[in-house]
Amino acid sequence: MRTLSAILGLALVIGGMACSSSDQEKTKEQAREDVRKTTDEAKKAGHEVKDGAKELNRRIAAAVQPDTESASGKLSHAQAQAKNAAANAGVELDHAALLAKVKTKVASDAGLSTITNVNITVAGSIVTLSGTVANENQKKAAAMAASQVDGVTQVQNRLTVQP
Repeated sequence: MRTLSAILGLALVIGGMACSSSDQEKTKEQAREDVRKTTDEAKKAGHEVKDGAKELNRRIAAAVQPDTESASGKLSHAQAQAKNAAANAGVELDHAALLAKVKTKVASDAGLSTITNVNITVAGSIVTLSGTVANENQKKAAAMAASQVDGVTQVQNRLTVQP
């Protein structure tokens, strides 16, 4: 879902390539809106984690009831599940934040209003750029902008130049 909204946002941003500065400003605003949506999705993921933690706490409380055979075993298992859920939530939030930073940096430094059909994905600290751009300079600028974001260790530039 996030990738689809990012692609749609990028397509709108890219559509401003041959447009006036007013259109380019609208394109930049759309990029900012995409970043806001990504941030909102990260917050939503955080709320889901909190809800999951509440459920795990409920399970822990049920596990320590005196009528259970192995309350301590169930408690240990529930605690492990809670730690796992918290770790996974942190990863999801970090991923969303890094993606938003990269999109913003590429939009501002590489001029997304002049790039068409660009998709940005993040896996850990590796950013992948794919799609098409108008020229080699745009391809290089997008990769350079992405590589300058804190937390990015590698950029896979799979952008192709339109013939």
